Order: sequence, then C-alpha cells, then structure tokens
Amino acid sequence: MRNFVPLLFLAACTADVPPTPDPDPDPVSPTVVHLSPTQHLSRASMALRGVRPSVEDLRAVDADPAVLGTIVDRYLGSPEFAETIKELHNETLLLRIEQATLTFPMTTVMPAATALEVNDSVFDESLRLIADIVMTDQPYTKIVTADYTMANGIVSTIWGLPHTGPANAWERTPWTDGRGAAGILSIESLYHRWRSTGFNYNRGRANMISRGLLCHDFLHSDVDIDTSVDLADPDVVANAVVANPSCAGCHQTLDPVASYLFPFRGQINVNALANGTDTYPVGGYVKNQEMRWQSTNKRPPLFFGVQATGLAGLGRAIAGDPRFARCTAQRFASYFTEVPLDQLSGPWVAKLQAAFVGSSFSAKQLAKAIVLSDEFRVSHDTDSAFAEKLVGTQKVRPDQLSRMIADLTGFAWTTTTTARLRGMPYGTPDLLKSDMVGFRVLGGGIDSYFVTEPVHTMNATSSLVAKAAASAAAEFVVEHDATVPVAQRTLFTVAGVGATNPTQIRAQLAYLHARIYGELVEPDSPEVDDTYALFTDALAAANNNMRRAWKLTLVGMLADFRSLFY
Repeated sequence: MRNFVPLLFLAACTADVPPTPDPDPDPVSPTVVHLSPTQHLSRASMALRGVRPSVEDLRAVDADPAVLGTIVDRYLGSPEFAETIKELHNETLLLRIEQATLTFPMTTVMPAATALEVNDSVFDESLRLIADIVMTDQPYTKIVTADYTMANGIVSTIWGLPHTGPANAWERTPWTDGRGAAGILSIESLYHRWRSTGFNYNRGRANMISRGLLCHDFLHSDVDIDTSVDLADPDVVANAVVANPSCAGCHQTLDPVASYLFPFRGQINVNALANGTDTYPVGGYVKNQEMRWQSTNKRPPLFFGVQATGLAGLGRAIAGDPRFARCTAQRFASYFTEVPLDQLSGPWVAKLQAAFVGSSFSAKQLAKAIVLSDEFRVSHDTDSAFAEKLVGTQKVRPDQLSRMIADLTGFAWTTTTTARLRGMPYGTPDLLKSDMVGFRVLGGGIDSYFVTEPVHTMNATSSLVAKAAASAAAEFVVEHDATVPVAQRTLFTVAGVGATNPTQIRAQLAYLHARIYGELVEPDSPEVDDTYALFTDALAAANNNMRRAWKLTLVGMLADFRSLFY
C-alpha cells in the first residue's frame, strides 16, 4: 500500500463491522511438539527483546523451568522491550520512512542536524508515546486517550511544543492548543505521514485508524463495484458516496470518522520550509477547521454511529470498542509469533483478549501471556496436516539482528556516507535499520512506504545480508577480544583467541553454542564435535592463524540457521 489511500473507497465495503470468523474448534493438534524450556526461553527472549538469553538465564531455566515467568518479567522491563514495542507498532502504523517529500529541512534552525536525526525524531513521536505508556504500565487505552505526547528538541522545534531538557532528551509534553486528549490521534506527525490528498477528505487517514486500531480495513470488505461512477468528477463522487448504495454502505461509517480529522492539514509543504516561505513551528493543527466537514463530505463526526465529541471523544470511543482490545491481542500475537492476523487461532485470540481486558489493559501482561502460552512454544507437529497452523520457527527481523549482533559481539554495523537527504547530511546509519543506504528491506524488513509487509522466510538477499553482517561482526569481536583483558572480553570469556589446547577450545565452543544458539551443550557433545571440526578446518585453511580461524568459525555460527531463526 502506498502512502495514501485513494478516493476509491467505492471498492471497499458493504458492512459497518465485519463478522468475527468462526474459531478453529481444535486449535492445538494432539501431535504437536513443544519447545524445551531452554528453547522456550530463547524464543521468548528474541521475541520480546531481539537478543539471546544470557548463559545464566539458560542454566536457571534448565535447572527449574518454573523460573521462566520471573525472567520474562525482567525482560518486559528492559530497554530492548521498549524498542520491540516501537517496532511492533511501526509495522501497524508504517511511520519510519525516509522520503524527501516528507523530510523536514532543519538547516536554518538546527544546522548540525542530520536527516536521520530529523526523520527518526519526527516519525518516532507516536511510537515513543506508545512505548512510554507500555513501559510505565499505564492502561494501553492511553495510546488513544493520553493528554500528552513525547518530544525532543527537534520535535519541539517543528511543532512548537514545550521542551525543557537537553535537545536529544525525550520528555513528556502537553499540547497547548486545546486539541483534546487523544494520544497518537492528536499527533501531527501521524497525519504528516498519512497525508490526505486532493478531495480524499481524510478518508485514507480514517481507514488507517480503523485498520490499525480496530483491525477493520474498509478496503478489504466485500462490495459490488458500480463501475458507472465517474471517479474523475468530484461532484459525481461526492454524490455517489451518499446516494449510491454501492458506495454509501461504506462511506456512511468511514466519512464520519474522517470528519474528526479536518483540523489537521491535508499536507504540509516541506518545500516551503526549505525555501523560507514558511517557518517553524509548523501549524499542523488548525482548530478552526473542525467544521470543514460541512463543506466537504457533509457528514458530521460519528464513530460507527456513536456520538463522540472531538478528538478526545473519538479516542475514548475507540478505547471502549471491544474491537480495540481484540485487535490489540491480534496484533501483539501476530508480531510475536510471525503468524498473519487472519491465521491466528480464534480461541487463543479470545483468551488473550479476555486476559488483556482483565489486566486493566496492561500491554506487558498481554505480551507475557503470549510468550508463556502453549501456542507460542510450539516447535512443530508430527502430522504435516496441522503444520501450517502452528507458530513454528521464526526468522530474526533486521532490527532484531542488529540488536542480537551488538549484544553478542559489541559490534554495530554502521557506515559513514556522503549521501544527503533534503539538503542535509544523511548521518551515520545502522545498515540493518536504514533503507536509503542500508539493507533493512533486503534483510526482510519494511521501509513503511513502498514495502509494508515483512518477509519471514530466508531468501537470497536476506541470506547475503546475514552473512555480510556476520563477517563484519566476527572480524570486530575477534580483534577486540584478542587484545583486551579477560574481564573486558565480549565472547571469548572461557578461552582466549590464542588458546591452542583442544579442551579449552571445546569449552569455548560450548559457550558460543549457548550464547549464539541458546543451547546448553557439553564440550564433548556431538554438537560441539561438528563445530570443532569447522574450527580445525578453518585453522588449516588459515595456515594455523588462530585469529583467522576464529573469525571463519564465528561467521559460520552467526550466519547459521540456529542463529537466524528461533
């Protein structure tokens, strides 16, 4: 899907609320095989944090599987979980983009700002608000009812928000123009990303809200298209969405939601900011435009037929809609299991929804319920007929791969570049998180603009990206650990890079199995036999150069299926 939804909601829907699919009467097969406790811990750690569990955590769960829940609680309070929350919601809201047409120029206001800093600040505002709500364990409904947003120096400069801390510090800040307490629904950058073009009249924005927060996509509903409507004539279209049964069935609920959004400018001209004909702060919210629906779509603001006043009323109506809780359970479960929304088990989603509501809408408790569930810890099914309905093995996303490699080796795969965007230096990107000069899409991720769905299988490009990242990380960590004291080493904590004793080398390899693969094995195990054979072959190929041999071994381990899947 592109960055706007065309006017053609004529091909969208016939019903206000789609019926709930019949749940699978037998969601768990009798022949299902579950992960071992340590495998379960490793999957939970990767899903929640994007990093492998420590060896200490693996040993604790191996000794007593009952401690897994306590360890998960600790993971839910980590900075890595906050990053996961932002990534999860970015897949829904599609905010993290690098497009010149949406990039604010900062050269006259903040001469030192890079394009990365500007885009990361502007388009992370909504994601940081959500993460703040989740990490402080506020009710998740606050994402559409909060009376504050998050801002750093760049965000405050662009929108004119109060900000008292250092320029790079994110802090809670209120809106000062009476727009209403509606969480992300009150944030200009959300609508800057989802522009309303021509006489679309916020319909694309309204569908984004419905799709993202209620899992009700007007564009995916059944409708008999009336091909006689002249879509090139605005007057004909305006009449059709009211009087034509083929169109009105959808627009009678879509357009009233869109009517809440007229105070937000349809588009912000960043070129005007660049050439000086417009200045900061940008007036993205124009309160006196609230009644513009009277001269456009001619439908007063309503939420699926329910009276709700202003943005704050819209937010409260969404928060109180049972579809909001169900959609949240679906999106969290889908993200943490890499199973499409429409393939999730109906009974499981219903159980998660009930637990979510019962926990006073705690997103942390929802995440915990998912990763501790039997559905999440499925390994495989011995009956192939059931295999497609299971969670199964999950592929590491590019953002997760970046964190995992950094955690394992201390290496950040960054680069210097002379690229410029909107006249600004691009900055120093993480190659696994950048689209303009990096490999996020090639690694299976999304750019939130042209590529909006991730790839959860290994293909040629994601394999090449993984191998290149593994090679760079292996080079870094071996050289680092070979030259520092034991206490400062990252991976070679059992045996040094220069150790030649086979017993020591095997012990080090067993440790690497635990750190990289999340598996506890003995130094004399068959698993280590295979890796030791790889090491000795690498040593021979490297003419007994120990550093080179360890680099080759680590490339093989970091790019192995057991590292890239969980």
